Amino acid sequence: MLKKIFGAALLLIFNTQPVLAMVNAHYDNVLGTSMDISIAGVPQLQAEKAIGSTLNEITRLEGILSTWQKESQISLLNKLGSKQNLPSELIEIVELCEKWHAASHKKFSCKMGKLKELWLAAERTDSVPDRIAVRYKARDIQRSTINIDAVKSSVILDEKIALDPAGLAKGFIIDLAYAHLHSLLPDATGLKLDIGGDAYYWGKPNNNAKWHVAIADPTNLNDAQSAAPYYVNLSNMAIASSSHHNRFRQIQRRKFSHILDPQDGWPMDYAPSATVIAKDAVTADAIATALSTQSISQGIDWVNQLENVEALIVSPQGLKVASAGWHTFVGSETEAIDELSANSLQIEYQIPNLQVAKYEKPYVAIWISDRQNRSVYNLLLLGESNRWAKENSRWWRRVGRKNPDLLDGIARPTRRPGEYKVLWSGLNNNGEFDRKAKYYLNIEAAREGGGHNYKRIEFEFSPHTESASLPKKLVIPAKGELGIVSITYKTTNNNRL
Repeated sequence: MLKKIFGAALLLIFNTQPVLAMVNAHYDNVLGTSMDISIAGVPQLQAEKAIGSTLNEITRLEGILSTWQKESQISLLNKLGSKQNLPSELIEIVELCEKWHAASHKKFSCKMGKLKELWLAAERTDSVPDRIAVRYKARDIQRSTINIDAVKSSVILDEKIALDPAGLAKGFIIDLAYAHLHSLLPDATGLKLDIGGDAYYWGKPNNNAKWHVAIADPTNLNDAQSAAPYYVNLSNMAIASSSHHNRFRQIQRRKFSHILDPQDGWPMDYAPSATVIAKDAVTADAIATALSTQSISQGIDWVNQLENVEALIVSPQGLKVASAGWHTFVGSETEAIDELSANSLQIEYQIPNLQVAKYEKPYVAIWISDRQNRSVYNLLLLGESNRWAKENSRWWRRVGRKNPDLLDGIARPTRRPGEYKVLWSGLNNNGEFDRKAKYYLNIEAAREGGGHNYKRIEFEFSPHTESASLPKKLVIPAKGELGIVSITYKTTNNNRL
């Protein structure tokens, strides 16, 4: 009997062990920036030993991949033009460079080392390069090839190429450093490895289901005073950002972005910033870089085609455009899951086939506004020209003229006559769930040399309840430039359409 009681007491003691305190460490001058590591679930001495080993691993990787170190493996490859018996990490990163060059439709490139040198020289001499000459050089570089032989661990570069994998190298090192850290701490319950704001989050911190990650405002240059627009909740995911605002070259009193357009070698003008969430840091890093070299509309369409990737893209003036699933990471973890499976508003609209001479496809705008006529969400904008966007006078007066970036962010080419569909699930323009309840649906169409029509429907809507003021289905008759408009209130809870 005493043995049983003693055993029960031991079991009680072992089951009531206190939760180990989170181990947090900060280091400067890691990959030219700072590093923060947080570890949950292991003793401090064990965590500190693993962190020291991880720092050594990062230093080793930097000695292979840094273009700033003259004796690094990548610098020697650039100097010689070809090299055998290269480290596996260098072979892998060159393969990733080629992969993302193709996957991004050439919006991402690691071949621009010589163009980067050209711009560094321009900054030193305070002399702006000749744009036509730079364009020809960039085109020659993009046509040049890289030959990789994984068996011989060799790479041969065309003479025009110098490798510069800065667009994904940090993410690549984060992934390898995280794997190294985790291998040393198999009993950890949560790990964060953040280098310069790009990070991988695994497991969970103490007393939380997920990591609560702040997203800085890329349009605010003062880091000490900038407030995060909102937070995302991450677990077993990576996040990376690319921004033009805090890194630039100044030549003849002009500021030039540090990010170059791979197509013409020129620094990006008025380019967007991007934050990307993906399964690994190298993917998030590469995509964030590629999103900064194209228009917001092109970038968001591309991200929406990728699996396990979400993005928030921000224009220089602060316009935010989120990918389709970005909201699943915003707010509390339960809010994202519950509201994802909630209600939506489906708008089916027709572009009528009008029998008129010299028919031009109409410019169409569909947006949700609140009772003060403020834009809540821009569902659709057909017509990419600023001039013709003004044809939709109500949209332009209430939305467009106040947000000049919208044409770049959401505008799509005009469409042929036919039937089309858009969906609103309660998100606002920041990718967050809106909670105003009462809204207007606005639909406007105008055609060059033709008519102009506008429809406005008031309704109540919540993305997480089972009712709305609209009937099950509302059909609005065709009139002029607008064909039949059908509005359906969809409830996933009862599959009602």
